[in-house]
Amino acid sequence: MKKICLPLVCACAALVNPTAQARTTVVHAGTLIAEPGKPAKRNQTVVVEANRITAIVDGFIPGDTVIDLSNSYVLPGLIDMHTHVTGMAAGDETALVGWATERALERPSISVLNAIPIVRQILRQGFTTIRNLGDPASVTYDLRDAIASRKVEGPRMLVSEPQFTTPGSAFNRHALRLKPETAPLTANRGECSGVDECRRAVREEVERGADVIKLRLSDLAAIDPSIRAVAFQDEINAIIDTAHRLGRTVAVHTAGFDAESMMAIAAGADTIEHGPQSDSVLAAMKKKGISFTPTLYAYGYFAPVLKKFGVTRDYYGEARASVGRAKRLGVPIVFGTDLMPLYVDKESAEFGELVDAGLTPTEALMAATVNAAAALHMEKEIGSIAAGKAADIIAVDKDPLVDIRAMEHVSFVMRAGSRIGS
Repeated sequence: MKKICLPLVCACAALVNPTAQARTTVVHAGTLIAEPGKPAKRNQTVVVEANRITAIVDGFIPGDTVIDLSNSYVLPGLIDMHTHVTGMAAGDETALVGWATERALERPSISVLNAIPIVRQILRQGFTTIRNLGDPASVTYDLRDAIASRKVEGPRMLVSEPQFTTPGSAFNRHALRLKPETAPLTANRGECSGVDECRRAVREEVERGADVIKLRLSDLAAIDPSIRAVAFQDEINAIIDTAHRLGRTVAVHTAGFDAESMMAIAAGADTIEHGPQSDSVLAAMKKKGISFTPTLYAYGYFAPVLKKFGVTRDYYGEARASVGRAKRLGVPIVFGTDLMPLYVDKESAEFGELVDAGLTPTEALMAATVNAAAALHMEKEIGSIAAGKAADIIAVDKDPLVDIRAMEHVSFVMRAGSRIGS
């Protein structure tokens, strides 16, 4: 039998089956900000095959599909570290706690159908990854999976449906003002008491599908000065240690009360959510490498509502001041909106809030890309445009390094190699 040259066989096979050859999409970037914090480059081509970036080339080269962004500013897909896609809708502004009860009692089909246009809008604003921290409707694990399988258009989702608390903290029947007989209908799976119960709760939630654990420290400690803390250190340790053993990061909701924030920091939290945070808390975060998610837009949005409830403390102003202090101390700042459906169209306004609070435009972009990816331990997958990473690419028409509010007008989105809106 004659020997057949292997390269010739492969070439013939490719002619017979053209789909055997990988098809390339090339993105012609007029200005490429591949990794915010590093110099931008002019006239670059980003080569995409399937859902991956395979190369970045100087100049504009041909490809099977050409996307012309030669007059645009091209960046990595954005990351919102704090969302609630089944949260309050328009008209619910005064229901700061009641929305949790409403979602828990709502038919799951209604909750998820209402969330689908929200995640679609989030994606089209350039946010290709979100961390959804709390869903009383308990539908977002399934929504995440539907997006991953491309049944629903939306961003990559990292989800914790419950908010982990201890009794007397938040999202319990007393805080929700429920009758005892109705409490089981709105039970929070994350409520646990004692080390063993808290470890069990985290293990079970990871088994259900949690990508991340959301720990909510008591809001009561900030309201009542006689309360030092509601949770005990060993309970917080149990939640965070168990999550880490299972490969999950932990986001910790705080209300700006030092004693409880310090407990979470001592236990090794990955991110501290909201503010304000004192210099001592920020210094402890810096020492442990814990990131800070300020969520300024949400504070500004709800400031008038809080006044109606008799809250006189200027949380918005104090949270803004915390950003400047965190920057000076070198605490990693990550982008998060505390997004609710009622202000989903303002998600990108957080960029302007961060800059007004003291960040440079470059630092604000880093918060939503490289910093966020690092906090998630996903820097090899997302957060910058580089060979081997997910093809999450966006573009704006004006230079965001000059005017950060250019990020409020995203003109192109690609998520995992698929062009959105085409």
